[in-house]
Amino acid sequence: MSQAVALELRGITKRFPGVVANEDIHMVIEKGEIRAIMGENGAGKSTLCNMITGLLSPTEGELLFEGRKREFHHPKDALAAGIRMVYQERNLIEYLTGAQSICLGLEDRKGRFFVDEKRMLERAVAICQEIGADVPLNVPVEYLSVAQQQMIEIIRAVAHDPRLLILDEPTASLGSAEVKILFSVMRKLKEKGVAIVIITHKIDEVFEIADTITILRNGRLVDTVKNGDIDRMDAVRMMLGRDVSSQFPEVVNTAKKEKALEVRNLTDVGKRVSHINLNVCQGEVVGLYGLLGSGRTEILESIYGLRGILEGEVFLHGEICPPGKRSGDMIKKGVFLIPEDRRHLSIFREFFTIRENLSIGYLDQISGFLGMISRKKERKLFRDITSREELRVKYARENQDIEELSGGNQQKLVLGRWIYRKNLELLLLDEPTHGIDVGVKYDIYVLIRKMAARGKGILVVSSELPELTGICDRLYIIKDGQIKGELSRREFENEKILEMVL
Repeated sequence: MSQAVALELRGITKRFPGVVANEDIHMVIEKGEIRAIMGENGAGKSTLCNMITGLLSPTEGELLFEGRKREFHHPKDALAAGIRMVYQERNLIEYLTGAQSICLGLEDRKGRFFVDEKRMLERAVAICQEIGADVPLNVPVEYLSVAQQQMIEIIRAVAHDPRLLILDEPTASLGSAEVKILFSVMRKLKEKGVAIVIITHKIDEVFEIADTITILRNGRLVDTVKNGDIDRMDAVRMMLGRDVSSQFPEVVNTAKKEKALEVRNLTDVGKRVSHINLNVCQGEVVGLYGLLGSGRTEILESIYGLRGILEGEVFLHGEICPPGKRSGDMIKKGVFLIPEDRRHLSIFREFFTIRENLSIGYLDQISGFLGMISRKKERKLFRDITSREELRVKYARENQDIEELSGGNQQKLVLGRWIYRKNLELLLLDEPTHGIDVGVKYDIYVLIRKMAARGKGILVVSSELPELTGICDRLYIIKDGQIKGELSRREFENEKILEMVL
């Protein structure tokens, strides 16, 4: 094998009970190469990378790293070999500072028993300066934003001088400035001979940064091509195994005069957002667009009652909502929030099956005498919702662990928890397609427009401007915690919108 080859996979197969996650995968990645791996949710991308990093062992096949056959039985084996992975779901210790997190495993010591905190901070500062990253280093990471936590994860991986770096949806939580920094770091590592694998659903980013593209579908390798040999629509076709005529469904104006939501002069307790005035009519999809840190999420949380309100009023169907912690009241009134951080804020990862993760939104429908849950009703409800054509959740069994599902199917399950509630009036969506492939994204866009057609009000936050202009009836532009403009659909122009947020 060539000395230039970093990783070679020969016939890698992984079987789980009743499921073949990867089948006969052959792949060669060279040193100094940026390889993109693309595919729908459930295509086998994460399973493949988990075998490379020692989280899983192949059922069949061989893995060679830098010319040697390897068997990684534990992640520490892959780490020792020089393989590091930044996972889509963050893996930080909340009470450690940014500097401590970056230097975890590389601690400088004073004598035999004490950690040299000053030296660790200096080292973390030097790494950040070298790659051009600007993140707080002396604050516990639990107080950092999602984007800042993601950058800490990436910086930590770079600090360990990897020879193979795997990035799973690294830009899902990053703004455009952070993405530029990441791509700059990737190019610098490439020049040093580091092999890089990036898993992402953002097709434009693949064509900007990757040297070669590997496409998986249903656990099998479809093809590996050089960047430039195919276009974006070719890539989508190969991923889905079918043609997609449009990225977004047709938008038909179904907005009514009645307002589902009206916000007047809202300022939150922390003053992250101030003097917010907006409304959402029944049957209307309204978007909130702004740069990272502009206050988009804070607006949703203030409306829902997760943030205290310093001043201002929130009205639902013309009726004022009392101030304070009112999320419970919102649920009773048919208002539901789906947060951006699916893993930590939307799903129940421990002790709850996928059936229970969905049915918890319908306890009043499946509970009987003394609040006892009817398992028969619960099973019927689960099968009815997950089998609906507009949702189409893919799963192996009803008592499956939710973390065994792909990100897209997890998100569909979370949506299914609320969207068929009889009292649903308003849905607040924060990055609803975060970390989801193009096929499932389209399904969710269709679902959003169908809910609008049924007279529901929908308020959507997204970092992807094409997503908002593709599905929304109106847009509010957010900058520095304030609304800088409002645009109707006929006024959507990317240049105008970007000028307003910059």
